[in-house]
Amino acid sequence: MRTFTIVLLAGAMLSTGCSRTTPVSAAAPSAAEQSASNIADDHDQLQGTWKMDRATFSGQPMMNDVRWVFDGDHMTVVLRGNYQGGVKSDFQLGAGDGPNTILIKHFDNPLAAQGYAGGSYTGIYKLSGDKLRVCYDMAGRQYPKNFDAPKGSGFMTYEFTREKPEQHADGM
Repeated sequence: MRTFTIVLLAGAMLSTGCSRTTPVSAAAPSAAEQSASNIADDHDQLQGTWKMDRATFSGQPMMNDVRWVFDGDHMTVVLRGNYQGGVKSDFQLGAGDGPNTILIKHFDNPLAAQGYAGGSYTGIYKLSGDKLRVCYDMAGRQYPKNFDAPKGSGFMTYEFTREKPEQHADGM
């Protein structure tokens, strides 16, 4: 038994002692710094108007004339070109374990902890040039892990294309 213990300990010491580490340059940014800069870049790139290409809510396709307009730390949801009647919200981007996160806050919901939907939506996003994908939990209880909104999930997915400023004359 004593020989087995010694062999087991020696094997463990060899396997941990043989790992190779790559020196990190003092100038290389940490993962947290890279995430913060990516979030700041994304925040800047989101600014402007995005037109919905398609949407799905809990497995059901949704169609409507929807635009999201990002201005600073605020966004406005515009339906059917009614820029004056748009719903304004605050938004905040963050780094997630998978896709980056977005928190959309319409209002404080005192009943959110009891499971009542509304107020804030927790989501993930992917920004790629003039394309934006978003998936969020309508109840704001969790961040989705992927961009699926299967039946009964309570998740909403959107796909947007950046709209050029000259494409809408009724701008805000």
